[in-house]
Amino acid sequence: MTQNREKLRRYYFLTTFAVIAVIIMSIAVGFVIEEHSNFEKAIRTNKQNLMDSKKMTIKGIVDSVAQQVQLVIKESQNNLETRINERLNLAYSAAKAAYAAARSENHARQDIKATLAGMKWGKNSVFIFDMDGNIISMPNQKSLEGKNILGSPNAKPRQEMIEALKRLKYSDTTEFEVEWTKPDGTLSPSKHIMLRRFKPLNWVIGYGEYYDEFIVEVQKKLIAQLESIQLPEDGYIFMSDYTGMSLTKPARNKFMLNVQDFNGKFIVQDMIKLAKNGGGFYEYVMPPFPGMKPEKKLSYVTNIKGWNWYIGTGIYLTDFENEYNHRMTDEKKNSTKELMVVLLLLAAVLALAGVITFVMSNRMQKLIDRHNLEIKRKNEELRSLNITLESKVAEKTVELTLLNASLEKRVKDETEKNREQEHIMFQQGRLAAMGEMLSNIAHQWRQPLNNIGLYIQDIQDAQDAGELSSEYLDKSVHTCLDIIQHMSATIDNFRDFFKPDKDKILFDVNDCIKQSLTLLRAGIENSHIEIRTELETCGKTKGVPGEYSQVLVNIITNAKDALIENKVRNPCITIRSHSENQIAVVSIEDNGTGIPDSIAEKIFEPYFTTKGEGKGTGIGLYFSKIIIEKNMGGKITFESSKRGVTFHISLPEADRDTTYL
Repeated sequence: MTQNREKLRRYYFLTTFAVIAVIIMSIAVGFVIEEHSNFEKAIRTNKQNLMDSKKMTIKGIVDSVAQQVQLVIKESQNNLETRINERLNLAYSAAKAAYAAARSENHARQDIKATLAGMKWGKNSVFIFDMDGNIISMPNQKSLEGKNILGSPNAKPRQEMIEALKRLKYSDTTEFEVEWTKPDGTLSPSKHIMLRRFKPLNWVIGYGEYYDEFIVEVQKKLIAQLESIQLPEDGYIFMSDYTGMSLTKPARNKFMLNVQDFNGKFIVQDMIKLAKNGGGFYEYVMPPFPGMKPEKKLSYVTNIKGWNWYIGTGIYLTDFENEYNHRMTDEKKNSTKELMVVLLLLAAVLALAGVITFVMSNRMQKLIDRHNLEIKRKNEELRSLNITLESKVAEKTVELTLLNASLEKRVKDETEKNREQEHIMFQQGRLAAMGEMLSNIAHQWRQPLNNIGLYIQDIQDAQDAGELSSEYLDKSVHTCLDIIQHMSATIDNFRDFFKPDKDKILFDVNDCIKQSLTLLRAGIENSHIEIRTELETCGKTKGVPGEYSQVLVNIITNAKDALIENKVRNPCITIRSHSENQIAVVSIEDNGTGIPDSIAEKIFEPYFTTKGEGKGTGIGLYFSKIIIEKNMGGKITFESSKRGVTFHISLPEADRDTTYL
């Protein structure tokens, strides 16, 4: 027996140690293979990631500069107007000063003319003419002085000046853009001119600049700024127009359209096509320009809208390869060091595992002996316990079956009670709305009934006075019948509003708004509340029109009651409708005091009301939310402030999905 136990202990030790050794060696081999595979993947991934990073860097630089250029283009017109206005104001101030210092009006004319003639900026100068169009001073075109500007053979400037003189009769300043002939005889497509009336002499002082010359000035400044940008690794921003003319260094003012690289690619032509299509990356061999490396290069270009320019920058792929190889050399060294550390750790683990296995084999034998005795005892206990558990499981199964049947019946009963309670609450809401409608119809009928009474009394008076003619009687009867017909239409609207029809149909929210206001308008206006409507065309929605109208009535009635209760000055209810992303949105706004924050979260709860006892059921908004969100797949929300409350009712239009979140 003792020999068998010793053999078992040795067998356990050797077997366990062999298994552990195999596992550790397998882990080591697998780790080395995995590390090698990962390193190969990392090489490919790192290279791609590094290239992607470089691409994103040069793209970000180019896009950023392009955005700045577009901003300059966008602001150039405003900058031109600002500069013209400043220079015109300077000339006007000089004229005022000369006029104030002159001894007579004749001296003033001479002094102002001399002063303003010296105010020149480049090719542009201040000019003067009177309100009849006679040119008094035009320093850059002396030959025109003494002539009438309204006699210009060029129809467009002549007409613009005529309109400008008309405006100056009612305003001190005016401005316009027009084709204008330059002093050298060339025609500028656009010159921006500002005029200011000098009332003391009834003169007009003017100043303008040619837009094309201003743009050239802006472009020169912009090019100088771009050339001053310093990029890492000897990088630079290059820019050219669509004719192939280089605008920046290193090939500034050179025609580059036919320049080819080592492989025969027309570099500039390809970049122009790429820029016109929105921009992108372009790889080529750099031509042997003076001071430039004839190496492979990757550039990114994009277009400059409005100027027919393209802008770009790039990186030398040789530099990229050198940087990548240097980085990979460092990675290999680090990977080798890590691998050696891991292998040493695995060897140490294997040695430790041998020691632990030897110690554990002795303890394991003792545990096995004790465990065998324990197993025998537990088996006896399990046999006894199994018999007891089987009987208890059978009893509990019967109890659970009976309980399940009872729960199903209780759930069904409670569901029916809830449905019945909800139906009762809904009917209460409709009865409350019906009471409100009847009150409004009473207001709406009061005036027509008074009118009918007056007509009947008038007929009686005409009869007593012997003035009742057949024509007069027919006219009075016809008028009374029109009034009765109008009252009958009110009853039809009331009947349509409370139809029990529950079939969902397509309907127009604006029609429901108009129908609801027809029933409510008299009561609201009788309370001296103004009703405003701003209805836009909306797509038809699907649902029950009567229920939707009831929601409108609930919210409008609540707004009316709040305005009356809070005694709001100039009370007003505004109803708007519009379509937004294929959602029909109706907004009902009042100018009351708003909903207090303390109750804002409760207004859609059943039986919650702020009205006095007997004045509100507290279920109007509760069922409005159920109708819109549960029955029609829409949404109802509100906004509240001290200036009033606005409810928004949103329903999906017919060509959308029937649910809306």
